[in-house]
Amino acid sequence: MALSLTKMLRIKHLYIQCLWILFVNLRKIVDILRESRLAVFTLNDILKVTGLSRDVAYVYINRMLKSNLLYKVERGKFTVYNDPFLVSTQLIYPSYISFFTALFLHGKTMQTVNEIFVASSKRRRGLESFGMKIKFVKLSPEFMFGFERIEKGNSFIFLAELEKAILDSLYMPRYCPLSEVYHALKDANIGRLLEFASKIRVEAVNRRLGYLLDLLGVKTNLEVKTRTPYKLNPAIESLGKFNSKWRLYVNEVLE
Repeated sequence: MALSLTKMLRIKHLYIQCLWILFVNLRKIVDILRESRLAVFTLNDILKVTGLSRDVAYVYINRMLKSNLLYKVERGKFTVYNDPFLVSTQLIYPSYISFFTALFLHGKTMQTVNEIFVASSKRRRGLESFGMKIKFVKLSPEFMFGFERIEKGNSFIFLAELEKAILDSLYMPRYCPLSEVYHALKDANIGRLLEFASKIRVEAVNRRLGYLLDLLGVKTNLEVKTRTPYKLNPAIESLGKFNSKWRLYVNEVLE
């Protein structure tokens, strides 16, 4: 028997009410996730934060993904923020934004960024998040210092201090033009820079740092300890002019 118009309207009204309740519940879950201060969630994180059962959580996650209230970062990981910077340092621990990206965030370059460089002691593949490439650069565990947690919106990022970003870039110049490092040095805390350099204890970094500080007229106790010559920028094939004091092939224009 065909449903009456009144019953059809009642069913439609109930359906709309159910959709509205579901939408309100989804918004509440998003608010709860935001209040946690995390930017990247696994399923277990969502269960812990919301108190939902696993089956119910799956339903809500699918609904939130379809409603653009939740975004998939990669398999098994989600975010409520469409901000690749927030995502970048909450995928693995320890990790922090460094190199050219850090100089950009410290306001030490006029260039824009199209890739986020993240230093970590763990190896992992890069990915693309909200139109921005995220590249992970593996460093030894001894390099995992000199960064801080910075509040950003309702969440946070881990960012290298300016001096650590400079030293990371001198260690791996392929991830930051040395001309940008040279200009950033003008605003760096030299004492902290030398303290960090003494922790790293990398001959090539000390020579590159000493050469750049010489150009700025800053005197230090840095010295050459081996006869092995190095390039100012090993990512560049040409040798350039040899600097005998620092035993460096100066192969990048800095100004």
